[in-house]
Amino acid sequence: MECMEIERAKIENLETIMSVYDKSKGIMRASGNMHQWTGGYPARALIAENIESGKLYTVKGDDGLIHGVFYLAKEDDPTYHKITGGSWISDEPYCVIHRIAQDGRLRGMLKAALDFSLSLCTHTRIDTHEDNVIMRHQLEKNGLSERGIIYLEDGSERIAYERVLTPSAK
Repeated sequence: MECMEIERAKIENLETIMSVYDKSKGIMRASGNMHQWTGGYPARALIAENIESGKLYTVKGDDGLIHGVFYLAKEDDPTYHKITGGSWISDEPYCVIHRIAQDGRLRGMLKAALDFSLSLCTHTRIDTHEDNVIMRHQLEKNGLSERGIIYLEDGSERIAYERVLTPSAK
């Protein structure tokens, strides 16, 4: 894994961030994930709102350029209130990662984002589309366990993952 710098996103980087999302969508489509992040999602207004709230982070590579982005917050996500086909490991407060994307130039970005999340709180949840086989593989490779199915506001299904650090694992 190359050196990566994670920092809060800045509104002046919105164009670069949107470009990262576009490149990430291209990677998804090339791997057969045709149904996730369609219809203009994530919208520029949503990303700008995430930046303004201080919940969007950028990931810079060795070259000092932004190659990745993700939403991270310690919050109770309403879409995680109902889970089917499984259960959560813990009901303790957690950090949630959403809208994680990269332009294909970084190796180990998900691990870096997850390590960053786990440094803020020892309990992390994330979800992804069933067709996102790359992400599903990376989540499991990085110690997250598949917990069941959650439903987005529009009723779409997502596979939920969770990782809880025990005091001895921290």
